Amino acid sequence: MFYTKIALCIIGMSLFFNAGKIEARGGAADHAVLWSALSLLTSLFAFWAGAGWFFWLIAQIGLLIGIAGARVLLDRK
Repeated sequence: MFYTKIALCIIGMSLFFNAGKIEARGGAADHAVLWSALSLLTSLFAFWAGAGWFFWLIAQIGLLIGIAGARVLLDRK
């Protein structure tokens, strides 16, 4: 079970890193490392709280929504 948590952390980090790189192609600043670090922290918090893979997925989706909301608010200024 421990290896599953490590694999989920790596999967989340790589997906958020690639999402940051894709967004940077549009001329935005490259925040890929920041996004992957936030994904790792979210994963560690979810597993520390005793969550399984489903709550981990919900936490990652929440992080994605949070990043999208922050980007919208920062782009309005």
